Amino acid sequence: MAIWWITTIAFVLCLGIAGGIFIYFLRQGLDTDDPNRIDKINSDQESM
Repeated sequence: MAIWWITTIAFVLCLGIAGGIFIYFLRQGLDTDDPNRIDKINSDQESM
């Protein structure tokens, strides 16, 4: 019975690490500061 608990905990830990890595690289690829840094919009054009 102990082997099932160890296997389950290890599996959940591996899923958590893989999910964390996936989210980390997804956030790096979808950096929200890039559009503002690359395509600067003048403040007078934003009001239109």
